[in-house]
Amino acid sequence: MLWSLSDLVKATAGDLIGDWRNDGIAGVSIDSRSIKSDELFVAVKAKRDGHNFINDAIRLGAKGALVDHIPADISSKTPLLLVPSVQEALENLGKYRRERSQAKVVAITGSVGKTSSKNMLKTILELQGKTHASPASFNNYLGVPLTLANLPIDATYAVVEIGMNKPGEIEPLARMTAADVVLITAIGKAHLEAFGDIAGIAHEKAQIVKGLNRKGIAVLNADTPGYEILKKQTIKNGSQFISFGEMGSNLRAKKMQKLNGRIKVQCQFNDRNLEFIVGSSGFHFAENSLGVLLCADCLGADIEKASQDLAKWEPSSGRGSFEKILLPSGNIFLIDDAFNANPSSMKSALQLLTQRTLNCSRRVAFLGDMLELGENEVMLHEEIISWPELADVDIVHTLGPLMYHLHKKLPFNIKGCHYESKNELISDLENILQEGDKVLVKSSKSIGLSSIVDAIRAMKK
Repeated sequence: MLWSLSDLVKATAGDLIGDWRNDGIAGVSIDSRSIKSDELFVAVKAKRDGHNFINDAIRLGAKGALVDHIPADISSKTPLLLVPSVQEALENLGKYRRERSQAKVVAITGSVGKTSSKNMLKTILELQGKTHASPASFNNYLGVPLTLANLPIDATYAVVEIGMNKPGEIEPLARMTAADVVLITAIGKAHLEAFGDIAGIAHEKAQIVKGLNRKGIAVLNADTPGYEILKKQTIKNGSQFISFGEMGSNLRAKKMQKLNGRIKVQCQFNDRNLEFIVGSSGFHFAENSLGVLLCADCLGADIEKASQDLAKWEPSSGRGSFEKILLPSGNIFLIDDAFNANPSSMKSALQLLTQRTLNCSRRVAFLGDMLELGENEVMLHEEIISWPELADVDIVHTLGPLMYHLHKKLPFNIKGCHYESKNELISDLENILQEGDKVLVKSSKSIGLSSIVDAIRAMKK
C-alpha cells in the first residue's frame, strides 16, 4: 500500500468516518472513471464537482474518498476522509510525501517539449533505478500534487512536469516539488494572452528555480529565446546552472542527421564525445534529448548508458507519434500531434511533416486553431503562410475561426477545405485521403482534432 491510514490523517489533518479497512490505500486519483482498486478518490472541484461522483468511484473499487462535505446521497458506511478543503488536502498529501521521499527529483517546464522530455527522462532513468513520473500531462495545480502524492516511498528518481496558464502558477508548484534538478526546455509563443510576449513567458518559466533544493542545478537551453532571462533568475536565486545547445554549452550538439526515421545525434559533453539515436525523426525531440541527458548526469545516473537508452523512447499519442495506417485503398502515414499547439510547436510539427524520411505521394496537413495567443492571435495564424516549412506541404485543410485566416491566404495549389466543425471534417475524410499520404493532425487540445486521429485509425482495412 502506498499510504497508511495514519499517514493520510497526519498529512491532511482530516477525520476518518464511515467503514474503512485498516490496510491503507494503493494510490490517489481525481478521476472516478479511471480509478483503480483500493485507491483514494479525491473529490476535487474543477469543471465538475467530484463530490457528485463519489458513489461511482466506490463502485469501481475506490477504498474511500477525500471530501470537504458529505453529500446527501452518500451512505453513512461509505469510507470518507473529511477535510476543510479538498484542494489544500491534496496539496498537503503531495508535500508530505515529497518531504519524506529520498528520491532525486527533476522538475520540467517550458513552452514546448515538457511531456516528451518527461517521458524521455523516465525511459532512461527507470533502467538505472525505480522511477516515478505521471502517466499523462499532470502539470497544473491538481496534477503536480497528485504526481507527488503517488510517489512511491522507495523510488530512486521522480520526474515532475510543471506548466502554467497565467502569472504566478509556476513558483508554488516548484516549491512543492522541491526539485534537485530543473529543466527548462524552450521558450516560445504560448499563453501570450496572459503574458504578452516572450520575455513575460521567460520570466514566469524562470520561477521554477525558486523551488530548487539548496544544492540544486538548473539545466537551461542556451539556444532558446529568453535564455538570458532564465540565466539571470537562476543566478539571482543563488543556484548553479548548466546549459545545452549548439554553441558554448556544457553539452553541445555537433551534428544531427536523419537515419531511417530517427535522428542520429553527435555531441560533446565536456571532454567526451557522445553518439546516440533518438527514437523519432523530429529534430526538436533530438534537441531536448540533450537537456534530458544533462539532467540524468546531474542526478548521478550513467550518462553513457542513458544516451544509448534514448533509442528506446518514442513520442506518445497526440505528441508527434508516427504510425502507418493500412486503409482499403493502401497505406497512409499519420503524425498525431493533436494534444497542444502554439507557433513554436506548430513549426516543429510542419518540419516533421515535410522531412523526406520516406516515400509518400502527398504531404497533407490538418491544422486547427492555436489558442491563448492574445491580441495578436489572428496575425500569428496568418504568418504561417510565410514559414518555409509550408513550401513543402502539398495540401492544407483547416478547422476553426482562427485558422480560417490562414486558409484565406493559402495559395490555390495547396489550399484545401476549411471546416467549421470536426464532424464535418470527419465525414469528408474518405474523400480527402489517398494512398501514400503522409498526414499531420495538429491543433490545441480543446479544438478536438484528436477525434480526427481516431477517425483515421478507424478507417483501417
